[in-house]
Amino acid sequence: PSGPAWQPRVTRQKSPHPMKKIDWSRETIYFVLIDRFHNGDPGNDAGHNPASHVPYRPELGNIEALKTYQGGDLKGVIDKLDYLQDLGITTLWLSPVFDNSDSAFVGWYPYHGYHPIDFFEVDEHFGNMALLKKLVRKAHKHGIKVLLDMIFNHTAPDHPYVRDPALWETQGYKYWFHPHSGVDASTSIQDWGDQGQLETRELNGLPDLAQENPHVYNFLLDVSKFWIVETGCDGFRLDAVKHIPRSFWRKICRDLHDFASEDFLLLGEVFAGETDYVAGYQDLGFNALFDIPMYYTINRVLAQGGRMQQLSLQMERNEASYHQVILSPLIDNHDVARFSYWAGSDAKEKIRQSITFLLTLPGLPMLYYGTEVALPGAAPTHEQTGEGQDYLNRLMLPWNRIEGEDADLARHITSLLHLRRDWPALRNDSRVECYKDYSIYAYLKYDRRRTVFVLLSNSSEPELRRIPLPQGVFPDNFILIDQLSGKIYRVQGDSLRVSFAPLASYLLSGGGGRFNCKLSRAPRYCPFSPVISSDMRWVDFFYQGDGDIQSVTIAGDFNGWSASADSLHRTAGGQWRVKLPLKRGRYRYKFVIDGRRWIADERAKESELDPYGSRNSVVVVE
Repeated sequence: PSGPAWQPRVTRQKSPHPMKKIDWSRETIYFVLIDRFHNGDPGNDAGHNPASHVPYRPELGNIEALKTYQGGDLKGVIDKLDYLQDLGITTLWLSPVFDNSDSAFVGWYPYHGYHPIDFFEVDEHFGNMALLKKLVRKAHKHGIKVLLDMIFNHTAPDHPYVRDPALWETQGYKYWFHPHSGVDASTSIQDWGDQGQLETRELNGLPDLAQENPHVYNFLLDVSKFWIVETGCDGFRLDAVKHIPRSFWRKICRDLHDFASEDFLLLGEVFAGETDYVAGYQDLGFNALFDIPMYYTINRVLAQGGRMQQLSLQMERNEASYHQVILSPLIDNHDVARFSYWAGSDAKEKIRQSITFLLTLPGLPMLYYGTEVALPGAAPTHEQTGEGQDYLNRLMLPWNRIEGEDADLARHITSLLHLRRDWPALRNDSRVECYKDYSIYAYLKYDRRRTVFVLLSNSSEPELRRIPLPQGVFPDNFILIDQLSGKIYRVQGDSLRVSFAPLASYLLSGGGGRFNCKLSRAPRYCPFSPVISSDMRWVDFFYQGDGDIQSVTIAGDFNGWSASADSLHRTAGGQWRVKLPLKRGRYRYKFVIDGRRWIADERAKESELDPYGSRNSVVVVE
């Protein structure tokens, strides 16, 4: 049985909004969590349920209020379109606008928009369809494209098809869903490494749509066409891609592109840290995929002080793995702890550096609202209880700080966005590495009009390096100017002597730019130089193994949780040992025995819960 057939609301064969040709690799995205961006209409704050709106008051410490609506709405986004235009972004991604449940689920109201109860209405907390149309129309006049967030995986727990026995049982809508308990976790995902469970079980109890059912497919395609026709949006961000079969994505991507044109952006969220896994979705018809593996790499290197060469290695993996899709790199979003949480007390400086790196990557970079003021965050789960804390990474944007205490950071991001828009060399895939060690990374970006030298240091201390340049690219005494500070540098022979400030990022270019054809023939990657920075310490790790052990490695925050990056060596006494250079800070880690068994370090003085119900060891480097 497949339940009731869906009668389409949209019968058009083509979208009534013809799209111009768009090169999405030239765009930049700004993601707005509507409820937390700006309150344009206080009259809709509580929607249909007064309990759904409890204002957060930091001075009162009522953080539980962040589990309710805080007042952001579509009018608030409209009111800030001038700001977004001046910032320099070209595409606005809106969190879901669907009408959501009026009830709390496990103590949270669906202010985030991901618990749809009516797929054809705008949530009353945000406004109405007329206001959404106005937003899209005005955004287009500002030169800003608009992406809507589509949810194809699940519904709200109290969606009528699920809650109403006459619809669920009698009419047979239960066949539109995979098994649904509604009372316990028996139908939720238990093994997150099992692809079958990912696609057929529930995300934390949310009723899971059966996309293989042709009636469900017709419903979801019709929902998509409805929002395209009604709003004239420019694309969709597609939620929870790995939780839906590839066969569905292959078909719906083709059907949506046939309806709205190949240039209608389909941006998929495959939330996984393994490059090979994400790349496995690239041939299904998506225009772009979020680069989640690069997110993790940026976080570990530039927020937590990991080894700089990891950035290079991840770019190399990307070049070898992706051939049919644009990548959308990011430093954080609504599903993870904010970059500022991991960065700690140096959050602003590290954000400057990470955005400099992000906006010199090829593809479709995405910025999360609040990054421009280093909005604070928290661990995604409580480190002792395991309770979810996403709401602590979704504070209301404090607009007074953009022109106040955080004006310098906002200007830095604005300058970079405008440079990326104006200089194709920054956004293309050209790159020639010049130097990399544990804390310094230097590379050239170029096109036929301009060469840009990108320099990064994640050392918390001043560093001095002589950076080699490809032979003959710059003449002796050539002047390079940092586009972010105005500081002048002079080429000496085929090298550049650089005094790096702590946590520095520089973007150097000569007057009018300069291109040398030798760059196109230069190696893209340079050798690693094993030079440690002033803020690093050598740390010994030991494992006393019993039994027949063939190999021991260590995986942790400091190496991207790679089970193969750092091997321990067996000593004459049977002990396994490795010495690693680590920056001052706090690191989680595990030993990996024979490539399969991940265990905590019994010698560690501290430990924390990991996301899988076990524990990570913790080392603190002073």
